[in-house]
Amino acid sequence: MPLQGPESGITWKDYQISTPTFQLTSIEKPDFSPFLVHMTGRNELISILKGDNAPNGVIIKEESGYLKSVIPTFDGNHKYYNSPVVCFTESPLFAIDFFRYRSFRRWQLDQQFGIGFAKHNLIKENDVRPVVYLDSETNSALLRLCNKIESGDLKITDKEHKTVDFSQSLAKIKPLLFPLLEDKSSQGFMWEREWRYSSPEGMIFPHSAIKVICCPRNERQEIEEILKDYLQNIQIVESWKEYDDVVEFLKRRRPEILDLDGIQKIGDLAILQKLKINNEQTFNTLEAYYSVFKETVTQLEGRSITDTLNDIAKTSRILNERITKLELEEEKRIELEKVKNTGNKVLQKGG
Repeated sequence: MPLQGPESGITWKDYQISTPTFQLTSIEKPDFSPFLVHMTGRNELISILKGDNAPNGVIIKEESGYLKSVIPTFDGNHKYYNSPVVCFTESPLFAIDFFRYRSFRRWQLDQQFGIGFAKHNLIKENDVRPVVYLDSETNSALLRLCNKIESGDLKITDKEHKTVDFSQSLAKIKPLLFPLLEDKSSQGFMWEREWRYSSPEGMIFPHSAIKVICCPRNERQEIEEILKDYLQNIQIVESWKEYDDVVEFLKRRRPEILDLDGIQKIGDLAILQKLKINNEQTFNTLEAYYSVFKETVTQLEGRSITDTLNDIAKTSRILNERITKLELEEEKRIELEKVKNTGNKVLQKGG
């Protein structure tokens, strides 16, 4: 059942989505992903995983890979832009194949391959940040300003005519700048949902940091041989359907879901109430998701999602029954306690 208004009498907590922003999935918000994915070609992905693409002098340890930094090129601004970056997209996994349909270059390079990392990890550990999209004129002006300050051709002073050094701040901003290209017929590249890691040295990463590999089913073998034991913690996306994200969403919720027999052993009402709220949130979120995307999933996947919803609904029923039973037992205990206390008072008066 979708979220209704305050007048409906429902409990908002049963529907609340409290997932931290950087970990939101496309189940909770269809245009979001908890991953940042670097799209590439088949041979390029193998090279990235092995670290074979690293320049001379860069040492790549075993079970590590390397992403090369490049300078983005775009119409009219290449002369101002000289910041090498590693590019990622935060597009949901089911929408990534859109790139090949939108960009001839990406189709030509067969970029249906990709490597993805947890967004919150790249933000915290690598200072990866989203691109700042500005109108083309403002973007060019800001790039020129960054370059003049960087080269020493322009200095900024305060009211006391003392030089104020903004070079470090602008050095962080400049690699993230990108024009809207609002005057172009294609209207720019905002569809890429781009994030960037700014470093001329590129990005070295351990295989343990990989969360997603995008590749067709028939291309898995060599990738699996490279990643070996790390595969158990990696989601391999073979299609671009929403069901991949449903599975990942349920995996994330699994530690909080008890087997039905286990529920009967819980005697703490507070714990049961918390489990009930979590279960209701999972059910309501997944049901709303499925109601949006059920036209695009296959019949088999549709049955699987329906079965999952039925299982979660059954868990809710058992939780409610267990909570009701414990509440009745508590009421009886309190009533017996009252009767006992009343009897004791009568005996005391009679004595």
